[in-house]
Amino acid sequence: MTAYISATFKELTRKRVFLVVLILTAVFLILFSLGVRELASPSGPASGSAAERLLSSMVLTVMGMFFAQFLAAFFVLFSAMGTVTGEQESGLLLAVAARPVSRWRLYLAKWLGHAVWVAVYSAILYLCVAWTVHAIAGLPLLPGDLLRGLLLFLWMPLLLLSLTMLGSVYLPMLGNGILAALLYGFSLFTGLVEGISIYGETHPAVQKFFLLTGLLLPTDSVYKRSLYELLGGADWAGLAVSDLGPFSMPNVPSNAYLLYTVGYAAVLLLLGCRAFNRKDL
Repeated sequence: MTAYISATFKELTRKRVFLVVLILTAVFLILFSLGVRELASPSGPASGSAAERLLSSMVLTVMGMFFAQFLAAFFVLFSAMGTVTGEQESGLLLAVAARPVSRWRLYLAKWLGHAVWVAVYSAILYLCVAWTVHAIAGLPLLPGDLLRGLLLFLWMPLLLLSLTMLGSVYLPMLGNGILAALLYGFSLFTGLVEGISIYGETHPAVQKFFLLTGLLLPTDSVYKRSLYELLGGADWAGLAVSDLGPFSMPNVPSNAYLLYTVGYAAVLLLLGCRAFNRKDL
């Protein structure tokens, strides 16, 4: 298994998109830290009473984590969209599948190889954003809140990875990347629309639509729960996410919903293993 993880890292580093992601990440973190420093300065708009500074630091965290989860999704899409069909077209998959290893084990090994590096990248991104706001803007961070938020933040791209790898069994690399990006974007857009819905009465049909979207692709809902935990849960999160327009959080995913996402990922992996077993290489 360690060999597959190492091989996945070597494969990622050979792709130009890996360098693009690293550059975009570095640019984002630099600009974000400069923005936080400017807003948190004594003469900045975030100056004021302790309560106002606390609220401002939470708002900055919401904005930073929103773009951080977007970069994590970008990393998943461009690293895993050709996991099966891309290697099949290059002939690499046929050579690997010729080894005396069950196909479903090979599929899970590939998923695990990508999952490790997706988790490493997402964890670094998450901690950098949280530390920046904590160190510059004074966001109070409790170890328990930080850890719960981190675990859920890592779970979001892993769900997207499971979906992307399943699509790679059936679709060409480019088609799979476009489809996965559209589904992720649709989930993100629905979450933003749901945030705006707090400013008026929402039709029951629209609420059912929000629920159905969250069940089909729960990435945005998991991200919101991660943000909720990072900001202190019921104690503090309501201060920052109750009146932020499209970034508002009218509904917080429950623990039962998180259990659903575990079953969701398991079903995707099962379908991927079955499809890969039957695929003509």
